[in-house]
Parts: sequence; C-alpha cells; structure tokens
Amino acid sequence: MNTVVVEGGGRPPGEGGRPPKPGAPAVRAGSLAGAWRRFLVRRLVGLVCNLALLLLLTFLIVQVIPGDPAVAIAGEDASQSEVEAVRVQLGLDQPFWSQLADYVAGVLHGDFGNSFAYRVPATRVVMAAAPYTIAIAFASLVVFLVGGLAVGLLVGIATRGDRRPWLDHAFNVTAGLIGSIPSYVQATLLVLVFAVWLTWFPPAYSPAYGIGESAVLPVTALSLGCIASVARITRREAAVVLEQDYLRTARGWRLPASMLYAKHVLPNVLTTALTLSGIILTALLGSALIVEAVFAWPGLGSVVVQAIAENKDYPVIQAAVFVIGAISLMFTLLIDIALGLVDPRTLGDERG
Repeated sequence: MNTVVVEGGGRPPGEGGRPPKPGAPAVRAGSLAGAWRRFLVRRLVGLVCNLALLLLLTFLIVQVIPGDPAVAIAGEDASQSEVEAVRVQLGLDQPFWSQLADYVAGVLHGDFGNSFAYRVPATRVVMAAAPYTIAIAFASLVVFLVGGLAVGLLVGIATRGDRRPWLDHAFNVTAGLIGSIPSYVQATLLVLVFAVWLTWFPPAYSPAYGIGESAVLPVTALSLGCIASVARITRREAAVVLEQDYLRTARGWRLPASMLYAKHVLPNVLTTALTLSGIILTALLGSALIVEAVFAWPGLGSVVVQAIAENKDYPVIQAAVFVIGAISLMFTLLIDIALGLVDPRTLGDERG
C-alpha cells in the first residue's frame, strides 16, 4: 500500500483520517485515558446538575398551569369543603418549601404520585408511553444524521471548486425551503400524499399495522427538516476540507475514492455534524410531541396533551416532562461520547 508523504514532515492523511493542525498538541495514549476520565466526570457532574434543574422545573410546572388541581380532582360541582379536603390530601395546603421537599423526596424514590385520572402511579402511565417516543426519536436521530451527512458530502464533492453552480444553488434553495417548514406541517402533507392519495402507509398508528410500518411517516416528518440543516452544514464543511493541501496531495497520488472521501474527508465533517445534531436533538424531541398527535402515536406527546387538556393530571404532567428532559440529556451525553471517539480533541483538555 502506498504511503503519502506530506511535505514538511506532516502527518500522512492515512493516519487518523484528518490533517494535522499547526500548533496542535500531540495526543499521547497515556494522557488520552486521563482526558477521558476527566471528560466523563465533567459530563456526569453536568448531567446531575441538569437533572436537579429539571426536577425543580417539573415541580414549578404545577404552580404555573392555570386551574386548581384540587378543583380538577374534586370536580366543578364539589363544595368548598370537599375541595379543601382534597387540597389537604394532596399536601397543597403546606408551605411552598415543604411541598418542594416532599416532591423531591418522592421523585428520588421514583414516585411522582398517583395519576388523578387512572388512579395508578404516574410513572407507570408515563413509562408505558416512553418507549414509543424513544423509538421514533432515536430512529429520527440516526436517519437525519446519516441522511444529512450523505447528502451534504455528495453535494460538496459534486460542487468542489465552484463546479456545477446550478446544483449548489438548487441544493441551497431546496434545503432552506424544507428546513423552514414546521414538522407538523410536513406531517400533515405526508399523511395527505402517502397515506390518503398513494395509500402506501397508514395515516395513524393502529395495532392492525406493524409498528415499523406505522413509524415510517412520523420518523420522516421529524427527520426531513433536520436532514436539510445537517446537509447544509456538511456541504460547507466539505467545501473547506476538500481544498486542504493534504487532500490535494492524496488526489495527486490517485488514492481510491472510497479511501479519499470515506477515510480522509468524512471524519472531518463528522465532528461538526455530531455537534450540530446535539443542538437539533432538543428541538426534535419537542417536535415529536406535536407530530405524535398528528399520527395518533401512543407516545409521551399524547399522554401530555391528554393530561393537560382533559384531566389536569398534574402527577402525569410532571413525570412526562421529567422523562422527556432526561431522554434529551441522555441522548446528548451519548452524542458527546461519540464526538470524543471520533475526535479526541473535543474532550476539552490540553495535552502535550
């Protein structure tokens, strides 16, 4: 196998899949393990702090939602004494800090209280729906990351060096248009085209169809806008990477396209794509709650909407919001770990 020698004693492009940066410290194997330990400690501490803030937020949700939970449980026709009895039963007559302490103690034991509507633990209601939301969120993450990288990289290669300006213009217009359409509008259009007109997929979740077939349209609705965003960033990063000196040298040695692009270009654009996907993920989970309503998907979105609009089921609302936030934090942590595996320089330590 030929070895590409970069002028000036630089690192060949085959080593590490990325060019050496001027002034960048060398990464030694001995210091890398320590960097990973410090990285994981920082991330875990951050995760605990974020969970604590999330815990406080879910407690305050009940305080700001319009309506009185005691009235919601006792019923609109209940007497004042009945309402007060319910208020005492729920602990709503206690001081704010006492309520907060009781709430935190309960959550630390996995207890958000009993659902007002179903008379079972709120965590049971939420955890029954959580796998459905996690399934389409994770599938959407994989689809938009792979799809965005592939489209952006292909367009970047095809338009390298100001080639095919018409393709570059068409790509930017199309990606900008798709990215500007809200996911719930895309969901409605997908139902109209692929469920009503073409009848390729079911318009909503139903046990009569397989879960995979029912998930195609929701995952597509969540992924399209994200694919456009990742593809635009990847295309810009690829345009810069493809003009680097080490790639010109590699092209001069006529390396195979699979090695040139997959081994030397992809790792460089993957770092930016993973960073962007962590930012997109939070918005994607928020959109998932709305898209689930469009497709009657039995996930957390349906649980939250019903708990707020119909039942005023505060324990379920608190448990659902906490679980959604925890899912977002865990996905973000996994993306950070993947980013550190792809590019150890993102671990945040100065190593020499």
